[in-house]
This record gives sequence, structure tokens and C-alpha cells, in this order.
Amino acid sequence: MKRQSLWRRWALSCLMVLANAAHAAPPRELEGVAIDDTAQVAGAKLVLNGASIQKRGFFKTNTCALYLTEKRHTLGEVVKLAGPKRVHLVMLRDVKGFLIARQFLNDFAASASEAEAQALTTEVESIAAGYAKIDMLHKGDVVLIDWIPGEGIAASLNGQSMGPAHDNELLWDVSLRPVMGPLAPRELREQLLGIN
Repeated sequence: MKRQSLWRRWALSCLMVLANAAHAAPPRELEGVAIDDTAQVAGAKLVLNGASIQKRGFFKTNTCALYLTEKRHTLGEVVKLAGPKRVHLVMLRDVKGFLIARQFLNDFAASASEAEAQALTTEVESIAAGYAKIDMLHKGDVVLIDWIPGEGIAASLNGQSMGPAHDNELLWDVSLRPVMGPLAPRELREQLLGIN
């Protein structure tokens, strides 16, 4: 009798595990790129706020995922949120480094006020020069752009640092505007901010 009871409990446990697995959310995926629900930055566990695909003209260039300590739905809230933050990019096509540098400068010019542009000239030129040094970003390459309190913006390409960190909150704010600000494509902005 005891054996039957143990067997029934074991079978019931197995069925419950299988049922939970069947109802678990499927892994997120964009254009064949897996989007993780969490990320670890500077010892903190971050949660996925939203993910989308960036386009240049008609071309899909990369996936873009935003990770925060807590979910936020406006750019202002994202910028003000304390703790580490991450923008995770995965290239969907090959793009020459000088083209990325040029687009970065164009996005910055469109997003910053004249006073902000003057205040950030040194940092912006340094970041653009870093992209320009890269011959080509290839399909599947991973770019991580982290905000780490006390250190600033740290960027890496496939795990290798792309240069010194820039400890400037204004630079972080302006850098996010092309993808989450009022001039960003609506679908991109809303998906990253978890609105749609």
C-alpha cells in the first residue's frame, strides 16, 4: 500500500512538472536571435524591459534589447532609474564601422540640443572614432552598452572592450534618445519601453 502511495505521489509530481513546462512562456526571439529575459551587469540582475529591431531605411540592421533593474515605460523613467542598465545589440547584417560611426554622429546631432552637443563633443568624437576603427561589424556580432554607476558607459564588442568608459549621465540620456525618445520610430520606442 505504501509503495502504491509513493508511486502515485511521484507520478503526480512528474505530471505537475510537465504541465508547468507546457505553460511556460516560450523563449523570446527576434529574427532568429534569442532574447534573454534577464542579464547580469555589475553584479546586479536586470530584467528585460523590451526588445525590438532597428532599421536603417528598408534594412533590418540589429536587434535591440533594454535591460533594467525594474521595468519602466518612458525614457525619463529609464534615465532616472538607479542602478546598472544595459542595451544589448545583435547585428542582423554586416555593416562597415565607418557607417556606424556616421550614423551615430547623425543620431546624436538630431537628438541633442546645441548646448548638449557642445558639452559632449569630446565623448561623442571618442565614441565615433571607436566605431570607425572597426573594419566591419558582422552578422551575429554582439554589442553591449552598459551604464554602470560610478563608472559610466562601458561598451564591448563580442566581449572585448571598445574603449574607456564615459562617466556622463547626459551622454547616456542623449544616446538613448534615437531609440526611445520622441523622434525614434514609434514601434521601436514602444517595444523597448514595453508599451506594446
